[in-house]
Amino acid sequence: MRAFQQLASSRNRRSVLAALVLSVVLASVFYREEIRSAASNVVPLSFPSNAKIHLNSTAAASVSNSTEIDSSSMVEATPTQAHIEATPKPTTVENNHVTYPRLLPLNEEEIDALRDKHIRRIEEVIAGEIPTYYEWNAGQLERLKEYWPKVGANGKFEQPKVILASYGYVPKQLFYYRRSHLAGWNRSKNNQYLLYAGYDNLGKFYRSLGDIVTHVWSMDNEVIWCFNDTIGCVESPENPSGIPPWKIFTFTFWGSPQGWGNFFAPHEPWSFNPLGGEWNIVPYRYPDKHFYLGYHFTGCGDLLYIPPTKRKDQVAILAKRSEYFYRDAFLQADLWPVLRNRTGLELISVSNSEEGFPVPDGLTLLGPLPRHDYNLMLTEIVSESLCKSLSWRTSYLTIQRHEMPGRPEESAWCGDHHQHQLAADIGPPYVYTVDCEGSIEDIIDTVMTAVNTPIEPYVPPDMTKEALTQRVDDYFSIDWKAYAMERMREKGWERVVTQEFMYRWLGKHPLKAQKA
Repeated sequence: MRAFQQLASSRNRRSVLAALVLSVVLASVFYREEIRSAASNVVPLSFPSNAKIHLNSTAAASVSNSTEIDSSSMVEATPTQAHIEATPKPTTVENNHVTYPRLLPLNEEEIDALRDKHIRRIEEVIAGEIPTYYEWNAGQLERLKEYWPKVGANGKFEQPKVILASYGYVPKQLFYYRRSHLAGWNRSKNNQYLLYAGYDNLGKFYRSLGDIVTHVWSMDNEVIWCFNDTIGCVESPENPSGIPPWKIFTFTFWGSPQGWGNFFAPHEPWSFNPLGGEWNIVPYRYPDKHFYLGYHFTGCGDLLYIPPTKRKDQVAILAKRSEYFYRDAFLQADLWPVLRNRTGLELISVSNSEEGFPVPDGLTLLGPLPRHDYNLMLTEIVSESLCKSLSWRTSYLTIQRHEMPGRPEESAWCGDHHQHQLAADIGPPYVYTVDCEGSIEDIIDTVMTAVNTPIEPYVPPDMTKEALTQRVDDYFSIDWKAYAMERMREKGWERVVTQEFMYRWLGKHPLKAQKA
């Protein structure tokens, strides 16, 4: 995992405050563990080099969010679709340099038919078997049932958006961190609903819900498994009520970098969903057409503000693992004593001390702290993330390797060459970068420049509540079915084709079985 560093600035010559943060900052749900292959519950399959997955592109016409891709979703609105507002809406959606077709509004008759069909099915699902997280899922379905009669009352005839997620950190956010942005966002939107099932129940739960589900969010390994499970997961001739490929999205912090060794990926654009990088939902504006959803930052009103003149002359090194200090992408261990002695700042670490990776000399080890104590410490030193730092008039220092410029172009995959893409995009005087392989003089100069350059509170424009809300609304406004048809025509496909290199990954990570 990658880490970052952050540096506090001070206007007081007697009380210099800096904080150099070395940690992985993954907002609540954008986090990924190493993929572990299950030793049991796997389906032994062979994968021929020409294996393909069927995707029905010639089925009968249906509403845009039905379970089959059909060219009818590309036709223009008819006179019966007359419930559009007086001012015509845009016909496309823009995100991360990609233009998507916008969903066409349904007419009143279509909504009435869909309402009756979905309410009946919701009642059947609630009365039957919900495979996992019954209380949450039943509650979401009850809310959806209550909302359906309201659809069209405001003149907008739009099917409610229902995500079925198997992403493993969703239940943590919903049940353990009930104040999380994910839970708050979901509960604040009447026409957006979130259901959860572990991967082994994903196909079964989807089949029971059918076209009630408009989007499926899974982890990267699960998306690969699903696309290659034509019996229990993805839509196929053997599984006609399975999940259509155009509904399957990878919710991923890392995206799909070119040449990523974890998946034996080529040095060219690729994605977990073979339809394209647009089906990767990511936290930053990654290259290769990934869909940028991003974060929402609420500001620093929840912490006591301490003026720079009253802060301590300390640097908070935030690294949960001491092993991070020994990675090539970061400052060498022998530089910490020099940095401490030359700047006069105390360097504090709250990391674990792992066997074989002692905390380097020059750092004061406090060890992990309870959240309350940690927050109190930060109010005296610096806040704990990039955005909170900037909102508290605290400059931020991130590390780069000399192969990558301090502010890389949008087309560049930073990888281990850059620690924090969002930070790199902002630049001075808010964010400074240092080359971890550069001279100690350059590092110290950058540190002191940041310390002695006052800044005003700053929240990146993309991280305001309004900006995130717009991107979420845009995501749900896209006609993904029509866009998938467009991509398939570009590729000359009649059905979705699994990338050849994925069979090598599947050989090491056999399919995890779906429950019947």
